[in-house]
Amino acid sequence: MSEQTSTPKLTDLFSHALVYAERKHHSQARKGGDIPYVGHLLSVAALVINDGGSEAQAIAALLHDAVEDQGGPPTLDEIRTKFVLV
Repeated sequence: MSEQTSTPKLTDLFSHALVYAERKHHSQARKGGDIPYVGHLLSVAALVINDGGSEAQAIAALLHDAVEDQGGPPTLDEIRTKFVLV
């Protein structure tokens, strides 16, 4: 993580990534329960933000399972197109 000391400003890109992640994982639940999988993704993003990570890192946290769990290379291409992060 970066040495950032303040909370990053979360823009519409973060909101769009959250909606995208929820749509990709809408049919998934956490192992052994009925908790929607997006809860895990939000928890990881919160850890990143609380540890001083950037918005780009928080977005990566939201999307970290999308390729593996929801579509492989086509999903990766879609993420690269929708969430160009510099």
